[in-house]
Amino acid sequence: VRSAITTCRRAGIRTIMITGDHPLTAKSIGRQVGLDSDGSVIAGPELDWLSESELEELVKHASIYARTTPEHKLRIVRALQALGERVAVTGDGINDAPALSAANIGVAMGETGTDVAREASAMVLADDNFTTIAKAVEEGRLIFENLKKGVRYYLTCKLALVLITLLPTLLLIPVPFAPVQIILMELFMDLMAAAAFVAEGAEADLLDQPPRDPKAKFMDRAMIGSIVTPSLGLFAAVTAAYLSTWYGTHDLVVSQTVAFFAWLIGHVLLAFNLRSERQPVVQLGLGSNRWMLAWGAAVVLFLVLISLIPGAQLLMKVTQLAGRQWAMILGATFVGTFWLEIKKIIITRTRPHASREIFDKR
Repeated sequence: VRSAITTCRRAGIRTIMITGDHPLTAKSIGRQVGLDSDGSVIAGPELDWLSESELEELVKHASIYARTTPEHKLRIVRALQALGERVAVTGDGINDAPALSAANIGVAMGETGTDVAREASAMVLADDNFTTIAKAVEEGRLIFENLKKGVRYYLTCKLALVLITLLPTLLLIPVPFAPVQIILMELFMDLMAAAAFVAEGAEADLLDQPPRDPKAKFMDRAMIGSIVTPSLGLFAAVTAAYLSTWYGTHDLVVSQTVAFFAWLIGHVLLAFNLRSERQPVVQLGLGSNRWMLAWGAAVVLFLVLISLIPGAQLLMKVTQLAGRQWAMILGATFVGTFWLEIKKIIITRTRPHASREIFDKR
């Protein structure tokens, strides 16, 4: 429990103990598990003399309560909520039911908990272990972060695709992709990438982030900015390769091949870059997400096959490219996508303490 409370504290979660036991017992247990406390224990009868406003002031710093009744537990929960806190309550008995029901999330004990406690709760711990709660917090944050990463990647690619198609249209030149190429991108690229982001592991500083404001919008300004900026990089890379080829050759098949190959490679590089928000890929490890690694390898294999097999070239409306064209594609897509990775590396190096913590945790 001590390590779990430390983990919760890192995650911005404050742990409070409310018990019906004697104050000396509560004080001893609180000291052993490392609760934030100045050594004082608030006894239940003391709460009876406090008004609601006085109780709200008390709960800001008091972490151990003893000799409490179900009414006291309920008042403490409501006082914390009145301060804008989101409260999770754990309990196993009938006397915990009012607080479990009033909490933002009630957590009952599955092994020793009463039926009343389980019915009043939103979650049941199958192992009755407090450390499981800390693990559940980490898992919940990971799911939410991966959801954000997947949505960010998907919308980034869609915005880039619109821009890549729009500019040639405004310039009155052919669009850079054939219809069959767009169909392949929608079916192959997006579905596989979605599965890869689901399998992404947690960043080392996941539990060092402050709790998310439940009132915050999913698509807030930071999220929108993190979509627009990478999409502009991918748009610039593919468009530069396409326009330079078109104005240099006026060969539509060659130009569309350059754009299509640049799009596929840029897709993969961007996905590896957007795997993390704060950690560089060199810290995460390229092979830490096997699904994404397999997806990237599949894209490379696909490029090789359609580059060498005449029937595949005819089907996908592509042709063979010269070495200088491949060099242009690789250079443009790397610069257009991995500059964000360089930014993360610079930020990590300018904050050596944060960087050292990340490596220590790994």
